[in-house]
Amino acid sequence: MDQKEERNWGTYVHLGGILGTIIIPTVGNIVLVLVLWLIKRNESKFVDEQGKEAINFQITISLVGAALSIIGNITSGLWSLSHIFWHSRGDYFDFSWGWHSLHPILWVINIIFSIIAAVKANEGISYKYPFNLRLVK
Repeated sequence: MDQKEERNWGTYVHLGGILGTIIIPTVGNIVLVLVLWLIKRNESKFVDEQGKEAINFQITISLVGAALSIIGNITSGLWSLSHIFWHSRGDYFDFSWGWHSLHPILWVINIIFSIIAAVKANEGISYKYPFNLRLVK
C-alpha cells in the first residue's frame, strides 16, 4: 500500500464514525469504523494504528451516550415519582432538567474530533484523541 492510499484509509476510518452514526444511529459509528479498520489493518501499520484509535474513540462516545441515556431515564423516573407523591402539595422535586439534551453536544464533539483526526490522518500524521478509552490495543 502506498503512502497516499494509507493516508486515505486513515481518513476513512476516522470519518466512518460520523457516517456510521448517520446510517445506524445506535451502533453504526462502531460498526462502520470496525469494518473499515478490519479491511485494511494488516496492510498498513498507519491504518492499523489510526483504526484502533478511531474504534476506541467511537466506543468511548457510545459508552458516554449510553450513560447519559441511563442517567436521563433514572432522573425522569425520579421526577415522575416525585410529581406523583408531592404534586398535591405543590412542592415536588424537579429532576427532569434534561440529561437527554446532552446527546446533541456529544454528537458535535464526535463530529469535531473525527474531522480533526481525519485531516491529520490525511496529512500522514498519527492522531490521538484527547479523551479515549484504549480498549482495543
